[in-house]
Amino acid sequence: MRAAMRIVDNPVETMWADGRIVDLGNPDHQIVDFAEIANTLSKVARFNGRNPGLALSVAQHCVMGAQAMENEGATRLEAALFLLHDAHEWALGDLIRPSADLFAAVCAELYGETHLHDAIAACKAAWDEAIYFAAGLPSPEAWTKRQAKLVKDMDARMQRAEAIALFGPPAGTKFPKAATPKLTGAIRPWPPGKAEEQFTLAARRLIGDDRILGQTSLAALRSAL
Repeated sequence: MRAAMRIVDNPVETMWADGRIVDLGNPDHQIVDFAEIANTLSKVARFNGRNPGLALSVAQHCVMGAQAMENEGATRLEAALFLLHDAHEWALGDLIRPSADLFAAVCAELYGETHLHDAIAACKAAWDEAIYFAAGLPSPEAWTKRQAKLVKDMDARMQRAEAIALFGPPAGTKFPKAATPKLTGAIRPWPPGKAEEQFTLAARRLIGDDRILGQTSLAALRSAL
């Protein structure tokens, strides 16, 4: 397990919540703050927010999936791996698969061969490495086959269950058949404040208070430099 290295040579700058500039091309475990991750993911919408009413947040998806894994007998470590599997969206945002497919198709038709999906995967993987390092957990490339399968399968099962809950049973036909996750409660979108709170509580329980609070302090120190 190691902290991520630069993705590209030249800086790719973005504005952070506190006004500082962060280089997205340089995943840095020292700026990872799980409180920030909880806040951001609580406002990132699943399915691009197309469902009526409140959006189902990525934070809620991660929390409910982690709970379901534990309900089905997974270890606390395995649940923690799921909790953070979309945490890179805190830094990179959420590019839904249909949009990525469209961009890749346009690149291929207008400019020749494209490796857009590979590039997206590489960026996510680099930020995953920094985030999991900050959590003291193995990054996805170091997961066992069991861990990788558990996370991948639960992600797919949650997506199908969420689609049915938000859009009705016919939406389930758009996804491969899969067992409904053993959820703690029905899938009803949480307000952002609740999603943020529940993600934070899950992180503190699954990762540990010392690690979570230590990273907040480290990120604050890094920001002040």
